[in-house]
Amino acid sequence: MGNSVLDPAMSVDLADLGELGVRLGSGGEAAVYDLPGFRLPDVRGELVFKRYRVMHAQPEALRRVVAARTALPADLRARLDAMTAWPVRVVVSAAQAVGVSGAQAVGVLMPRIPAPFFDLVQRSAGERRVLREVQNLFVDEARALRVGRPAPTPEQRLRICRDFAAALAFLHDRMNIVFGDLNPKNEVFRLDAEPMVMFLDCDAVRPAGVVSRTRQLDSPDWVPPEGGVLSRATDQYKLGLFVLRCLTPGHFSSTGTDPAVAVGVLDAEGMDLLRRALGTDQRARPAAGDWVRYLRRVLGQAAAPPVLGEVRLDRAFVLSAQSVVVEWEAREARHVEVTAGARTTRVDGRPGRGTTSVVLERSGPIEVRALNDLGEDRREVGPVTVVPVPDVATLPVPLPQVPWPDQDPVGLLLPVPEPPWPAAVRSPLPLPAVGGHTVPLPPLPAPWLARFPLDLPAMLSESPALELDAGGTHRGRDGR
Repeated sequence: MGNSVLDPAMSVDLADLGELGVRLGSGGEAAVYDLPGFRLPDVRGELVFKRYRVMHAQPEALRRVVAARTALPADLRARLDAMTAWPVRVVVSAAQAVGVSGAQAVGVLMPRIPAPFFDLVQRSAGERRVLREVQNLFVDEARALRVGRPAPTPEQRLRICRDFAAALAFLHDRMNIVFGDLNPKNEVFRLDAEPMVMFLDCDAVRPAGVVSRTRQLDSPDWVPPEGGVLSRATDQYKLGLFVLRCLTPGHFSSTGTDPAVAVGVLDAEGMDLLRRALGTDQRARPAAGDWVRYLRRVLGQAAAPPVLGEVRLDRAFVLSAQSVVVEWEAREARHVEVTAGARTTRVDGRPGRGTTSVVLERSGPIEVRALNDLGEDRREVGPVTVVPVPDVATLPVPLPQVPWPDQDPVGLLLPVPEPPWPAAVRSPLPLPAVGGHTVPLPPLPAPWLARFPLDLPAMLSESPALELDAGGTHRGRDGR
């Protein structure tokens, strides 16, 4: 940047910052200034300049802090930026240096603290925008409300403790960093989103096991029983103090050290963690990750990243547009996603097992992912072969043309001779007609009746059956 020969990933020359903005805050060792026109490619959002009142005694320690962030992959770097105001560059004054090695560290660049970590509080001179420091969690809630501070619910207090522990676990386990000076002003909180806690003054942290020429000091009422050099064990003790004081607000809470005050607020497992955290045995103190897992279980959340168990398909071949059923098992999953081609189906993973139907547009594998807010696990199954549905072709078949009998264009119909009709035999059985009159049956040919021994009048009138002799005379079955 400018005419300096500094590594742009580690340091920036004071002259390259341009005109400083308004002063946002100040303390005994430094003042913080806005940088309205300055941006860095690896940092989202606005930046501020923390300028030391005197030259920093250990510029190499500051560079180690910046390098610890730079060494993280992009996703973990974004996570660090969300829960800490971590130094992103060392600001040096090359004009006062002889070569790069002699450059003097005059401050650091940090992301600007987001607005939800501030409160508008009532002061004698009117409203004032101030940081929402965690020390406000320890006071009596009625007093906090009177000045415009929020009063978190018991569940929100558990969530704040969870995120406080999660930030410390990230520094300890992912970065091998000891924070050191945990105190009621070095952390701020919000209630509208997660993470709910942000750590400040991170330029004073150091890698675990590194001895600094400048000894970190403990803030009043945050002094571990063993004293001495600050370490991971002293961080764990101060985490226990924070949990105790956050969950039991009220008079004298900000100085409390007795875990018995939390009886009735924490269950048996939580009380065991708290007693060990505030004890004198450093090796027995629970790790920050232990607190995270416990608090997540209390809040009904997954305690670990999800793990997929058995995943299988109900078939390996399907017709086009036919569904495949995926059977899955997952532990600690909030959701399960099944992806087939460009289509993704999301289902609830909390039951631990289930089946999901998907339709493949083309042959290929199916991806199954189990997710929660701590991570994911994925598995690929298959492939499934998609067979296209065969085309159905319609063949034209001409229907035969059969002429009607009255048309007979070619004389295919045989003539039917009309039989001679002899003298009719009149039936004496009349049929009733409308109006009470009778209508006689029509004459029937005698020889025709002789050939067909049917007694039609008897059939119609349900009278005893008659037989006709050869002469056409009818008689009963008794011969009369």
